[in-house]
Amino acid sequence: MGIRYDLTALELLNRLGWAEPVGETALAQMEDQLGCKIPAVLRAFLSTAANCPLLRTADLWTQKLGEAYTFYDQIQEMIDAEKEYWEDSPEDCEANEYVPFWKLPRERWGELSGDYLLIGSDSGAGVVQFGVRVQDLGEADPPVYWNHECDPITDWNAWDQSVSDFLMRTLCDVLCCGEYGSAERVMKKAGWTVNSLERKDLARLDCDEASLLRWASTYGADAVCGCCYDEEAGQLLAVRMDRADPKYFQGREYLRP
Repeated sequence: MGIRYDLTALELLNRLGWAEPVGETALAQMEDQLGCKIPAVLRAFLSTAANCPLLRTADLWTQKLGEAYTFYDQIQEMIDAEKEYWEDSPEDCEANEYVPFWKLPRERWGELSGDYLLIGSDSGAGVVQFGVRVQDLGEADPPVYWNHECDPITDWNAWDQSVSDFLMRTLCDVLCCGEYGSAERVMKKAGWTVNSLERKDLARLDCDEASLLRWASTYGADAVCGCCYDEEAGQLLAVRMDRADPKYFQGREYLRP
């Protein structure tokens, strides 16, 4: 069968040892709260990834499923915390981005911004949050949007064309161990052999860069990443490199026990 470059994030997670739908109860609670289904691709992944130790440092929230949290919920929390001050000192709060929402009933907030189901944030710094538009939740594999804390709170921009792309990018970034070595520790504990890679190793391992590096990475000026899996050898490669910086390369080889 050879090296496969076409596996989804869920299929790769399955091959790494996580295959049981352990998050079903928590996801059902989230759907009851939302009043609709979570997109099928996201739901299938989260069902298996719930509380997965491999993803503790991922940009996707997998550790505390069970309560849906939206952008509007975030706004409401700010209003509840600050409204007494705003009422007492209206002259001090006119420039506050949350005040226009406070002045409108929640059913009219759509005049100011759409709502998003928040699904993650950049691990560690937490300056970026990721979400799926509530109006897109009926789609199986909708786009993912992002907002940076330095931008207006209503300035949400397209990040990935699909949840599938976001999940693959997120899993690759974790497995490359660029920021954290948690994935390597978890997989070694599970009995896998883990080796660090250099770019020259890709040719030795008969890995096609063009087929592998198909996703933009969160980390780096012009960074790309990807994973591939050799079914016969039980070998997973995870690679991230920055085309703007030839010296930047992160890679791991995971060998099945």
